[in-house]
Amino acid sequence: MSTNTGMNILLTGGRAPVALELARMLAKAGHRVDLAESVTHHLCRKSKAIAQSFLVPKPNQEPDAYISALSRIIGQRNIQVLLPTCEEIFWIARGLTKLQSLCKVISAPLEQLRRLHSKWEFIRRVETFGFAIPQTQIFHNTKEWANVCNEEHSWLEAGFVLKPVFSRFGANVQLFGPDCSVADRLKRLQTNHGITATPAQPWIIQRYIKGRPLCTYSVAWEGVVVAHSAYEVEYTANQGACVYYKQLQHLQALNWVQSFVQKEHFSGQIAFDFVESYEDGILYPIECNPRATSGVHLFSPEDKLVEALIHPEDLSQQACRKPQTNQAAMLSIPMLAYGLNKERTWAAICHWWAQFVSARDVIWQVRDPLPFLEQIPLMLDAWRLSHKQAISITAAMTYDIEWNGEA
Repeated sequence: MSTNTGMNILLTGGRAPVALELARMLAKAGHRVDLAESVTHHLCRKSKAIAQSFLVPKPNQEPDAYISALSRIIGQRNIQVLLPTCEEIFWIARGLTKLQSLCKVISAPLEQLRRLHSKWEFIRRVETFGFAIPQTQIFHNTKEWANVCNEEHSWLEAGFVLKPVFSRFGANVQLFGPDCSVADRLKRLQTNHGITATPAQPWIIQRYIKGRPLCTYSVAWEGVVVAHSAYEVEYTANQGACVYYKQLQHLQALNWVQSFVQKEHFSGQIAFDFVESYEDGILYPIECNPRATSGVHLFSPEDKLVEALIHPEDLSQQACRKPQTNQAAMLSIPMLAYGLNKERTWAAICHWWAQFVSARDVIWQVRDPLPFLEQIPLMLDAWRLSHKQAISITAAMTYDIEWNGEA
């Protein structure tokens, strides 16, 4: 199939900046792009890159109705490729058999997505493949957590991290550095009601690795990486999602990803969070996101990421596509809100300013300005939902699409 032939593409996850980035790339490459979303306001809603936007049922509240709605859109709009971008991919994978009978779906099977999305199963998978891992232990209830508190764990002396097995954007992550004895820290935590492990929603405790955090994003086809980008995590939203992205040439990370993807025989979009240890230089995987992530922003249309996504089978014998520009990208509003707030010294503020003025905003485009304005109603909706449900605004942004291991 020719990569120059315009196709009818259906994107999901239009609230995410990566969806807007991909929509613009796809449209520029000559494809017709439609969008299906379960929230009223989203970044892609008024973008010139979108031919038509559809409001669909909320995936984690009406999963069957969600799949039925996508099926109707695929039929009505003669869709040839369905491209999920965010966590709705798990709900799409749940209906993969039906959807694949209608068009090409860029998604791995649900069981494979599950073991990669689970912070516990992923670490076990990595260990099985022979890679280095941070020591990790799972607990499913208060009794198992009490056992963790009462056992000797020398590997916790350097600090540890507590987090749910299924979570996103650093939600509920609790970090404890080596500022007091392990016994004292665990004793204080034993009565911490923020740790709500259950058999259905377990938590893990993991050794804290002191090092440089970095992220990768890749597109793979049958175990071969056909596109890849990497970036260091420098500015984040409240120690959660990264908001500034600058291309990082990191051969060790590329080799790791290529090896893992080959062993996993993975096809689709896949991203990893790593910490490169200051002590020994070892690259420790922390978690995997088998979906689109912010590494998309490092590609320009000329880098032909679109070809890697739509026709990966044609590229599996070619050199891996990488971003060819060194220009950084950012989410300008969070970069202002969180990045500047983080800095305390004049030198750090000057560094932040140099990074800010040299990066492009991933949402603003002169020829497509309305998505930038759409951030206002999008954030207002998230704010109202956060108050109604007593959750963070970050959690509200994914409230209707998050997937926590449901069958």
